[in-house]
Amino acid sequence: MNIKQVVIVGTMAFVITLTPGISGQLTSGSASACPIKQSNLHNDNTSDSGNDDFNEALGVSADETVYNALLEGNSLADIADSHQQDVDRLIELQVSQMQGQLTQRYRQGNLSPESYSEQMKELPDIIKESVYKRYTI
Repeated sequence: MNIKQVVIVGTMAFVITLTPGISGQLTSGSASACPIKQSNLHNDNTSDSGNDDFNEALGVSADETVYNALLEGNSLADIADSHQQDVDRLIELQVSQMQGQLTQRYRQGNLSPESYSEQMKELPDIIKESVYKRYTI
């Protein structure tokens, strides 16, 4: 696995908590053609508090600490454990944040009811798996 794959996959959960509209219609070509949808990527509803909560749940003070630890082959769970933080709290935080983003996308009409329901069901398992996943170079 090359370094680019490690960074992308290892930080996936981190990025998901910070960036709305990672997947789905907002990343399709139709989003760039529609200024309303495009503006949702940069709205003021996302604040730095999500990032602060994430770093606090990991027990770190800077994003760079997380980035470097992931590059060294640590999982998010390893980072939390090394800073005496509860991994379950980290998982709950990420699930909660992603559920909020999915609900927002559903309300905006960017997700079908079926897709929304399926993603909500799968979300806890996906987040838990990503928190414990280790990647090596």
